[in-house]
Amino acid sequence: MVELSALTYWVLIISFAKGDTGGLYLAKLDAQAQTLALVEHITDGINRPIFARFSNDGKQLFVVDNDGDDPKTKFGALAIYSFDAKTGKLTLQGRTSTLGRGSCYVGLAPANALIANYGTGSVTAIPFNEQGPAEGSVSYQHTGSSAHPRRQTKPHAHSFVPSPDGRFALAADLGTDQVTIHPITDGKVQPVTNTIKLQPGAGPRHIAFSPDPRLMFVVNELDSTLNSYQWDAKAGNAKPLNSISTLPADFQGNNSAADIYTHPFMPIVYTSNRGVDSIAVSQYDQQGKLKLITNIPSGGGHPRGFALTRDGRFMLVANRDANNVVLFTIQGNNPVPMNVGKELSIPMPMCVTTLPIE
Repeated sequence: MVELSALTYWVLIISFAKGDTGGLYLAKLDAQAQTLALVEHITDGINRPIFARFSNDGKQLFVVDNDGDDPKTKFGALAIYSFDAKTGKLTLQGRTSTLGRGSCYVGLAPANALIANYGTGSVTAIPFNEQGPAEGSVSYQHTGSSAHPRRQTKPHAHSFVPSPDGRFALAADLGTDQVTIHPITDGKVQPVTNTIKLQPGAGPRHIAFSPDPRLMFVVNELDSTLNSYQWDAKAGNAKPLNSISTLPADFQGNNSAADIYTHPFMPIVYTSNRGVDSIAVSQYDQQGKLKLITNIPSGGGHPRGFALTRDGRFMLVANRDANNVVLFTIQGNNPVPMNVGKELSIPMPMCVTTLPIE
């Protein structure tokens, strides 16, 4: 099992660029020197990846491929790799259909990869084991619409995440302004039992939990807000608490919020803004009341994805339109990330994820 704090981290970056420059980029972060170094560019086993996540034990990498293997259905694919944390070697274990189009996200519950399919507005649970994908995938179709005349005419599932205890799977649907909650029993993801309705036109995108984990947070793409909820782990349901804007008060342009992370030790939620091109830093109290502290420049245009290291000391931001991944530090009790002036040039980076090495 990896330590919480480390001297070195693997950094896996997804490039959505077409052709030979797209794929997986593996880099190393030296925590002492605060430097990033590219190690390898991997294209084996994927066509056009869009999202990735390491398993908790660091032995596997799960990659959502927007371009799947069936040209008739145009379904996406999930590629699973074994990962050697000592050498950084990735070995493809297998690919399987996501059973939906526009696949864009993978969350990891015990024995299940949780896939969000934006295009079809559906979610899929794909069983897996140490050898890769397993049989028995199940898919659930969302229904409905909401207030936005263009973006919410039909369902658009954007993330599918496990509850902290692994007993539930939660799906954020941008098109319907809902978070649907599925129980997980006997290793199988079941039909929806509870539904959280958000404000019309919100466009829920990604979900995060406080470390406790008494609180749940949802970042909303369309209205650039951050919502907090009281999470009931026993019932698998959530009570709305607060909602704030993720934008600077003086910002007047178009914006869409994107990714979200909670700090592992401080009561802080980080979200990314595409438009103002920033990382929003928000604080929460024990009652889930939110307060926007500041917005810092993301270091480039369209920060679609970002990640925190497990110890909360580093943030890496993938700026799609600037073709860079920028390194930030988070020092002591100061929650505001600081750009250290180090970055990697990566074509069209969409997602970044990290893993401690030692």
